[in-house]
Amino acid sequence: MGWRIALRRRIAAAGCAAFWILSLAGVAGPGAAVAGAWPRDEGEVFLSLGGNLALFGDAVRPVHYDPTVYLEYGLTDRLTLGFDGYTADAGSVGSLFGWARMPLGPTDRNAKWAVSGALGATLLASGRYDPTLRLGLHWGRGLDDGWLAVDAQAQVGVGALSHQAKVDASWGYGLGRGWTVLMQGQVGYGLQGDLYAKLSPSLVYKVNDAISLRAGLTRALTGDRGGGLTFETWLRF
Repeated sequence: MGWRIALRRRIAAAGCAAFWILSLAGVAGPGAAVAGAWPRDEGEVFLSLGGNLALFGDAVRPVHYDPTVYLEYGLTDRLTLGFDGYTADAGSVGSLFGWARMPLGPTDRNAKWAVSGALGATLLASGRYDPTLRLGLHWGRGLDDGWLAVDAQAQVGVGALSHQAKVDASWGYGLGRGWTVLMQGQVGYGLQGDLYAKLSPSLVYKVNDAISLRAGLTRALTGDRGGGLTFETWLRF
């Protein structure tokens, strides 16, 4: 019975945090995220690889080197498939998921909604792998010189009943000559039940139609309040 009460408290706390980041996203103006409500074009592939190259402060949780991989493939104009994986907390936890995402309603409107479902595994701090289900709700809106996006995800392990949830909000603005400024925020609760929040301002440079480079700073607003210098490579083909 006690674990149910604790779970309700964590969900309520995560919901409160999600409310605040959604409120911030609503007033931020133009913005967006790499993943989100936009379907990938049929036959198109998007791949993102990156992490934090250097750390400062006592960065362990919720910011560490945090290597990530993210792949999207447009199976049809309404069905996008992909996988994503990461490690966190100094490599002690992580996950790997395969997923599918479909739009809600017509895709030709400016404000877009989508849902996603995923199957995968979560690496727990104990070293065990927990088979995991994940659900996501995604919203995005294109603007004249940028985009705004919010992505909410929740997952639960079917073995150890591990669970975590997060909300990402992103604002992107095109500066011209291949440059884009990107502001991202994330709140949620992790596998240890700890609430966390992070901010990540960055610049993206479009080298050509196939390659973009993102460099910036990721700073924890909770926990040890450490940070890292972030670098990602985005590939489209």
